[in-house]
Amino acid sequence: MSPMGHCDINTTLERAGLSKTSQRVAVLTALVHAESPLSAREILQRVSGKGRINKVTVYRILASFKAGSIIREIATDHGENFFEMACRHNPTHPHFYCRACRSLSCLPSAGHQDRWLQEYRAADESIETVAINFTGLCRRCRNEIARDPAGPLQGPSGGKRSSP
Repeated sequence: MSPMGHCDINTTLERAGLSKTSQRVAVLTALVHAESPLSAREILQRVSGKGRINKVTVYRILASFKAGSIIREIATDHGENFFEMACRHNPTHPHFYCRACRSLSCLPSAGHQDRWLQEYRAADESIETVAINFTGLCRRCRNEIARDPAGPLQGPSGGKRSSP
């Protein structure tokens, strides 16, 4: 996520046509201030204790945010999706997903996305979603496997860590 600034929560909700509720504000605050994309589980952990909110409510709020183009959803091979702000402070960029520890991190833009978008828009294409994601092993997991190939991170085919 971009450290340059953050969107105003009230304005963001208003532009999306969503009313300001304490639950929406809590979820949006978590996303606005996140340094990397968050899973629904991580969002729930960050907002628990901030009013009456549960897992179902978080998913409903995320669906309304996605429909209102407030957030982007990043799908993974393991079925756990991540969410991040879709705003001028956080333009479209690639992500790296570690298949072992199941972490998702933002990668810097290579600059090609803007050129591609301009070319396709000039060709009168209607682009709705752009997703560039890389999957592999992060440095920490790769080093753990190198130290102990039979350890809690199963070899190159992936697998679950002993603790997330």
